Amino acid sequence: MPYIIYDLEFTVSRNTRYSSEIIDIGAVKVTESSDGLVVTDTFHTYVRPSNKSVLSTDTIQFTGITQKDIDAAPLFPAALNQFIAWMGSDPYYMCSWGPDDRSKLISHCRTHQLDVAWITNHNDLQQQWSRTVRKEGKFRQLGLAQALEICGIEFDGTQHRALDDAINTAKVFMHQFDRFTLENNCAADDEGITSKVVYSSSTEDEEKESPFGNLASLFKTKE
Repeated sequence: MPYIIYDLEFTVSRNTRYSSEIIDIGAVKVTESSDGLVVTDTFHTYVRPSNKSVLSTDTIQFTGITQKDIDAAPLFPAALNQFIAWMGSDPYYMCSWGPDDRSKLISHCRTHQLDVAWITNHNDLQQQWSRTVRKEGKFRQLGLAQALEICGIEFDGTQHRALDDAINTAKVFMHQFDRFTLENNCAADDEGITSKVVYSSSTEDEEKESPFGNLASLFKTKE
């Protein structure tokens, strides 16, 4: 069964009228071979927001995604169809770094009245890896860059770009595969799923542990 390691990037909005929207989908397909785990394919598409198609300065600054990238991109339903087709019809595991991507996928599907049954066997690698590494003391989530450093792997590409983050997440997954316990589940069985916030205004130390810590810092400088 293939492992779909994916990442999403969202719009950054300080206007409470608009919730964050997916603007970037990147994924890596990992399969088992006689030589172990190997990357067999990658996927990437930008996504044009439905509610507010003009990117904010904060979004561009945080993600590096440009308005030109977005103007040429499909809307979420079409982008999602491409993603699902790429994943294929065979059973798969879906893995992300943190819980936000799954929540945002579900909320977008419900907004656009799309089925969520395709979100199956989803696992939060960040939570598992953080609990494995920090068995003692107060539990705190590890950022992807920290996980790579612990594994002795350099970050390849640009942070907060979906495909690059997916590729680097896949590196951690493959490097520590034996330490992950993957669960079987289906989003269609969930009740009351709501979107998670994508940044925190907590303490400075906690922000450094979060993959969205830089985003919180960005907001603070403007307040």
